[in-house]
Amino acid sequence: MFNIQFYQPRSLPEALQLLNDEPNPKVLAGGTDLIIDIRKDRRKVDTLIDLSKLTELKEIIIKDDEIEIGSMVTFRDLCEHPLIKQEFSGLYLCAKHFAAPQIRNMATIGGNVINASAAADSVPMIMSLEGKFIFNSVEGERGICAVKYFHDYETEKIKPNEVLAKIILPRKGYKSGFYKLGKRNSLAIARINTAVCLKENGDIVEKINITLGAVGRYPFRVRDIEKMCEGKPLSYLISDVILTGLENAVYESIKNRPTMPFKKEAVKGVYKLALRSALGGEIDG
Repeated sequence: MFNIQFYQPRSLPEALQLLNDEPNPKVLAGGTDLIIDIRKDRRKVDTLIDLSKLTELKEIIIKDDEIEIGSMVTFRDLCEHPLIKQEFSGLYLCAKHFAAPQIRNMATIGGNVINASAAADSVPMIMSLEGKFIFNSVEGERGICAVKYFHDYETEKIKPNEVLAKIILPRKGYKSGFYKLGKRNSLAIARINTAVCLKENGDIVEKINITLGAVGRYPFRVRDIEKMCEGKPLSYLISDVILTGLENAVYESIKNRPTMPFKKEAVKGVYKLALRSALGGEIDG
């Protein structure tokens, strides 16, 4: 039924050479989306390059100032890693509520990024955490921050001969939280999601990053609202000014879509729940 050339390289350089040399290659990571698309004839593939044997892409490497997450790390791996839960609790929550357990066992963080779905769970969290993507090809290495990658997606998106090798998250001591609204919690694709990272100085917001997902083609940071929050008391984060600003951000992003009225209202509750998860219930409202 399918005439696909299949390769299972044992090293990243071998995989990169195959990507460079073979016709119409596609990378197989977790396969939770790609295999379905191939079976349903939604995607034409001549060459399939399976990365499952590349142990160097399955590592989580802890450094003094950052953590490197290999692109083949699964959502189950993220859930089970103690440092992720301790220092990147928003990413832990994102992984914990990602799809069903069987999917979490297979789906990779790299695959979730590269699929570039508007409702991707990990992307808003990586953007709020000021993460960076590292791509490799036979020509060398390319690094780009996640925010720029999706802001300029059409020019910056992964090239046909590239592999997303790892995601780098700086260890800045942010508190982080995540919440998504779906029809059936973790089993559902997010109808809207929000990721929040912040740093406090006493009761004052020193820094905050807010990313909205599933309210446009790609997730985006709401930088004007972030600037309004900095230097303000924590209570200001759930003020009418900020909540109205989030409503307006959703309106401007999807004002011509039928889902706009629902998402414009829902963003306020989703944001407050993401914020509460970051602060551990320290804020009411």
